[in-house]
Amino acid sequence: MSIFRTRQAPSPTGYLHLGTARQMLFTKLFAACNEGTWFLRIEDTDRSRLQPESVKNLLQAINGLGLTPDEGVTLEKTETYNDFYDIYQRGEYGPYIQSERLEYYHEAAQKLLDKKKAYWSYLTPEEKQELQNFKKITKAPLNYLQANQEKYPDKDLYASVKEVLAGPDAPALLFAVQREETISCYDELLGKSEFNLALEEDFVILKSDGFPTYHLAFAVDDHLMQTSLVIRAQEWFPSFPKHVTIFQELWGQEALPKFIHLPVILGQTGNKKMSKRDGNVNMSDYLDQGYLGVALVNYLCFLGWNPGTERERYLSDEEINSLSSRMWVPTLIANVKPEFTLQTISTSSARYNLDKLQWFNREYLKAQEAGTFYRTVKEYLSYLEGTGKEDSQDETKTTLSQIQTRIGSLEALDPDLVKLAFKLDQNRITTLSEIGSESKCILNWKVPGEEIKWRKITLEESRQNLREVGEFIQTVWSDVTLPANTEPLSYITEAAAVWEKTIKDWLQAEKRDTGSYLWPLRVALSGETRSPSPFEILSILSLEEIERRISASLNK
Repeated sequence: MSIFRTRQAPSPTGYLHLGTARQMLFTKLFAACNEGTWFLRIEDTDRSRLQPESVKNLLQAINGLGLTPDEGVTLEKTETYNDFYDIYQRGEYGPYIQSERLEYYHEAAQKLLDKKKAYWSYLTPEEKQELQNFKKITKAPLNYLQANQEKYPDKDLYASVKEVLAGPDAPALLFAVQREETISCYDELLGKSEFNLALEEDFVILKSDGFPTYHLAFAVDDHLMQTSLVIRAQEWFPSFPKHVTIFQELWGQEALPKFIHLPVILGQTGNKKMSKRDGNVNMSDYLDQGYLGVALVNYLCFLGWNPGTERERYLSDEEINSLSSRMWVPTLIANVKPEFTLQTISTSSARYNLDKLQWFNREYLKAQEAGTFYRTVKEYLSYLEGTGKEDSQDETKTTLSQIQTRIGSLEALDPDLVKLAFKLDQNRITTLSEIGSESKCILNWKVPGEEIKWRKITLEESRQNLREVGEFIQTVWSDVTLPANTEPLSYITEAAAVWEKTIKDWLQAEKRDTGSYLWPLRVALSGETRSPSPFEILSILSLEEIERRISASLNK
């Protein structure tokens, strides 16, 4: 039985793009479906666009999504360390960083030179421009080989890689396309396509700096790393015949891996590939904002996949609350696996929908029990601390210090109180970056001032009303029958209803105006003019804390 291996190979030129993350997920799913291996390598041969710091950022985003590869580059310490990127590698097919693999590309280039399937191009910029001007007239592909043969002898065109790269001003190595041929290429998703090589031009496979282009590097790596399936963006489909011919010339048709070119993801409107103009495409930003990795992955599943069922969430409430968060995505993938087949992948472009992504995130937040949600928040705060993005100048981004301003120091508070307080947020927020929007009134209370004044009466009258309702609460505290100790959200809802009836019945019996009593009470208990209802707060705070807050509000 052959071993199934598939991979993703991002370039260190920026952040992890949403479309790349979708490709990684589908690649990982195919590996799971075939009981195979998914590995990660870094394609860093384009030195002009290289951003070294982006490699760690890519790996952090991949880990944040829960899409940990089986082998390849990693942030986990191993014996194989790369000090340039400050990352590690594990696996038997390394190195997994292309800049460490030049010898393999040079060997392949030499093999093509020996077969005269590649040649060095010595054309000057002026000569290349002259050819381009001629192309505008003829409308035919350029014949770079012929142009070089007219000016340079074979000993120069087919000189060894070692000899040419050792000299000054090295030329570029071009692959010689066999233009008299027509080639058939098979995509597992799109089927068979015929390409007329007469329409193709020779293309660079080794640059003058000795680094390969994608066309050569990916072929060499996927052959040596025994890749079974290459999943990549549909934008590479026009290069399909080039890549098939390279494989055929180097190792024969039987060495060719299978290919899937995934359709692009469209923006929310229009028919163009999703870009920054259409919405956020940086996966790290989603994680920073407090989207759960499991929600993002679940959403990405449906960008080009349709199981043909009504099911949308692939992690149950029970799994969310019984498993550690690091097992959420692996379990989700295991749940998707039985329904993930080639036939369920769409050949049409998917469309990004922020509302749907937010729905997934809310659903996964609301499904968590108090203890689970408490851990989730703590993990998110630790994540923000680890990103080191506190100096962000972007006012739209939430930072750790902004959240801590709302909720204070959780370590100084009773965890049971915090779990209850977080329930005020949990059913209302869309992302974890909003944590504290409601619970801050419990966790980080500030003494209010004149805000307790109800608009229809004086400040002193408002204080008097606050004093009266506070005394009433103290009097009836031990007599109020609260619900049994149920799940915190249910408890708060039911207890709040009891407090609401108790206080409003008293106000009605005493013929008191509701607003002039409830407004000072809510502001005194919350410290805010906008907050959850006073009844919800009464359901969470102890009598001692309620008395303290009312007393401080009266005396300020």
